[in-house]
Amino acid sequence: MNELTNERINAGIDTTQDGQLVKLPGDATVYLVLDGCRRPIPNPPTFNSLFKTWDCIQETTLSRLICTCDAITNGAILVKTASSATVYLLSNLKKRPIANPETFNAFCFDWPKIQTMNELTLSFIPTGSLIKI
Repeated sequence: MNELTNERINAGIDTTQDGQLVKLPGDATVYLVLDGCRRPIPNPPTFNSLFKTWDCIQETTLSRLICTCDAITNGAILVKTASSATVYLLSNLKKRPIANPETFNAFCFDWPKIQTMNELTLSFIPTGSLIKI
């Protein structure tokens, strides 16, 4: 194991699978693994507003071993302001900053789907924890 993997496991939450899009065989529900949890994506329009392609999804029975947490919000989006390069996942009444382009790409997020939001409006949305791999 590398140092980053050890750090993630030693924190009490295994986030080594974060960024994966998974589904169980025979089940239509797609999950985003985030914060060490499977987070259901509520519907195809929400999936399509965040991710590059359905080909990013891995079908695996191993995802059963990952706990299920709150779903990604219906209508979740990727946002930024015109004056900043920071991109946020806007879901569950929070904006969560995405650490860097490597994390963005590892999560299979789609650059052209980022929406620009007014700085003042975005500032009123509580900031959640950093999304990183």
